[in-house]
Amino acid sequence: MLPNFPKPVSEENRPVNRTVKVDDRLYDYLINHSVREPSVLEDLRRETAQYHMARMALSPEVGQFLTLLVSLLNPQKVMEIGVFTGYSTISIARGLGGNASMLAIDKKQMWLDIAGKYLAKADLSAEVITVCANALQVMQEKVEQESASYDFLFIDADKANLLNYYALGKKLLRPGGCMVIDNTLWWGNVADDRFDDKDTQIVRHLNDTIHQDPTVTLSQLPIGDGLTIVRLN
Repeated sequence: MLPNFPKPVSEENRPVNRTVKVDDRLYDYLINHSVREPSVLEDLRRETAQYHMARMALSPEVGQFLTLLVSLLNPQKVMEIGVFTGYSTISIARGLGGNASMLAIDKKQMWLDIAGKYLAKADLSAEVITVCANALQVMQEKVEQESASYDFLFIDADKANLLNYYALGKKLLRPGGCMVIDNTLWWGNVADDRFDDKDTQIVRHLNDTIHQDPTVTLSQLPIGDGLTIVRLN
């Protein structure tokens, strides 16, 4: 039986106080008064902008949030699913404390080569092991060998396997461990009935699954393309 969660928001019970709408002017203010992007990440962001898939990379404010979150949690065992060019990888690694280790998995060596170059520039190569592989296979192997032992997972990969990443991620996390999932607002399409493509449906299904999952505590944040933070109870 599912827990008795609060009823969905409607016009009748919509909260009066809500997240402020971020237009270009307010976004520029946020960046100029909050973000302290190190030069290595700025250089990486500019190089990534040359590729047609550049919007897959984290925005600076999300990267900085991850660095802060990781530094507060002080995880010792970290896994990243989906590296792309490494902006998220470096952001997470910058928040790691001593003796922490991070496994970063991506299926394209091209992206890992770029990430590796900037990890070296950031002097973080020793903290991060990058692997070119099928993430689901690696996660399944780790579940069999090291279940319930990871402190922090970051998932930013293909949407087709999103629900599998979540399920395996829960098996990898220790009780109290944290999983962060990117793109959970999916350009706003999840709330727009005009969009019914497969990826949008999967992200909606994931959001519903997490919201109804009594084994986790969650918060979905309207930062970047939507960031969901999950703590395994």
